[in-house]
Amino acid sequence: MLTPRQLYNRFLSREQEFAKQIREISGFMPKEIFLYKLALTHSSSVDPEEKRNNRKRAVARGCNERLEFLGDSILDSVIAEYLFKIYPLKDEGFLTEMRSKIVNRKSLNDICKKLNIDVMIQHKQSGSINESMYGDALEAFIGAVFLDLGYRRTKQFIHRRIIDPYVHLHTVEHQIISHKNKLIEYVQKAKLGQLNFQVIDEVGDGRNKVFRIQAKVGDKVLGIGEGKNKKTAEQRASENALQRLNLIH
Repeated sequence: MLTPRQLYNRFLSREQEFAKQIREISGFMPKEIFLYKLALTHSSSVDPEEKRNNRKRAVARGCNERLEFLGDSILDSVIAEYLFKIYPLKDEGFLTEMRSKIVNRKSLNDICKKLNIDVMIQHKQSGSINESMYGDALEAFIGAVFLDLGYRRTKQFIHRRIIDPYVHLHTVEHQIISHKNKLIEYVQKAKLGQLNFQVIDEVGDGRNKVFRIQAKVGDKVLGIGEGKNKKTAEQRASENALQRLNLIH
């Protein structure tokens, strides 16, 4: 049986190893270890029954959703300032679109893995893992850096570890935005429910056929679009929804 001193040393050793990993990722030695542990704790690790019956207690026990909310806002702010300075002659629409491309869920998922944050996430082991968990953890990590070390170092972390190595503006400029993917990402992130595309009308025959499709969450219609095929109509319905939600102009 281990003595109290041995148990303490083992605990201290684990804490030191964790702090070292955080320093390798962020470039800074952390002060408040618990913030990073919270940032790396996915909601799936919290008992679902407890989340359902006592949301306050579940939040108190800890998962990264609140830190994700904070980190998302900070990342958007830093990216917005960066683009504002890089493109002094571009309008708001261009800057908004560029930011959307940079912080899209797939990009953040990939960056999380490249920073080796993914292997540190505490989550419920199951057959299927929602890929958005990785981007969410990256945003929560940013939130933890901010609360631990302040805005200046958080900004340095975002520039040195995210923008400089992984954001290639020439490539980003030429990326084509899928309005459907953007809408799906928004609905998932906002936890609005299941997004569905429903054909509400078909006009004409053969080559002249036009599909009218609505994008819905539950009974709420988010947008409507038309096209000569379902794919085009879904994209236009998604674009219409994003415009109504003031996510694009």
